[in-house]
Amino acid sequence: MEKTEGGRTEKSEEKRVHDASVDYKGRVPLRASTGAWKAALFVLTIEFSERISYFGIATNLISYLTKVMHEDLKTAAKNVNYWSGTTTLMPLVGGFVADAYTGRFYMVLFSSFVYLMGLSLLTMSQFIPSIKALRH
Repeated sequence: MEKTEGGRTEKSEEKRVHDASVDYKGRVPLRASTGAWKAALFVLTIEFSERISYFGIATNLISYLTKVMHEDLKTAAKNVNYWSGTTTLMPLVGGFVADAYTGRFYMVLFSSFVYLMGLSLLTMSQFIPSIKALRH
């Protein structure tokens, strides 16, 4: 026979997680619907794509800034250092915002959207004449 405690049966309690986890709406989640490969595949795909694009940009950024954007080498190196520092420190800011305000899922979703928009603008800067760099 099932015991009832506070409106919940003992059997339904066995199906829930017991480590103080809550979902993004503040409810105690079911064991069958948490974690596993659904979330892991999303994070692995995002991380793999981000690493490929990061290293692709990092290896070509000096050439792009000097040849396409017509910056001198000193300014291009300075801008690459700023970019590198910003990309190194932004996970700390994102982690703080995720822990304090938005939660992990929404922060990953938001930062992925911002990253995708930046990559799109970088790509479009090569194809749309109105946002190309002017020749000096």
